[in-house]
Amino acid sequence: MQLPNLKIPKLIHSTSSEYNKLIEVYQVGDIRRLSVDGVVQSISHTAKSVERRFWGQVEGFVAETRPEARHILMFGLGGGTMLHLFAEDMPDAHITVIEIDSEMIRVAEEYFDLKKLTNVSILNEDVMRVMTDPTKYDLHISTFDVVVVDIFCGLKYPDLGSSGTFFAGIERLLRPEGLVVFNRIYIDDVKHEVDDFCESVEEQFINVGTKTVAGRTNSDNLLVYGEVEK
Repeated sequence: MQLPNLKIPKLIHSTSSEYNKLIEVYQVGDIRRLSVDGVVQSISHTAKSVERRFWGQVEGFVAETRPEARHILMFGLGGGTMLHLFAEDMPDAHITVIEIDSEMIRVAEEYFDLKKLTNVSILNEDVMRVMTDPTKYDLHISTFDVVVVDIFCGLKYPDLGSSGTFFAGIERLLRPEGLVVFNRIYIDDVKHEVDDFCESVEEQFINVGTKTVAGRTNSDNLLVYGEVEK
């Protein structure tokens, strides 16, 4: 019996930063994968599986529910998988990304074609600093149609991302009836934490719901979304 030719991922880049201990880029054929502390954070936006995985599911959900969106704000860049999908599928929208890790931005530029995108702006800054004084960064309150929150360091979701101050900052940046979408990894170790997070979102936003995106192993992504009141 002849076994199919298996393509072994090749490590093409490895580095670290103040915020992420181990940043690795692997390549199989034409497809690249970004791993942070052993957890996949991004894949090439051209990968066949991208639409059914959480990057494509978030972008598809936003495009379906907010097709008129012209101003999208993203917290967290990774390799820019979701950013590419937004830029291509919603070309009339301008996407602003806030990413605290300058090394992550460099990796996205060098290995994931970030520089090819023209309808995006990247801010290398702490999200909380931006939300505290958005005008300092040429951002304004009640401006954004959509905010997408994807702020992991490996599997770790920062505690501040569940705080009332954080939620209030998002609400302040969104337009009336604006949409926020949070990405949470839903595994046994953090299910209670994520359930509590969903309750906190319900206290701050309206029309809150969830959407489960099956992972490739034993973990799922839970998309938690809500709206700002009129």
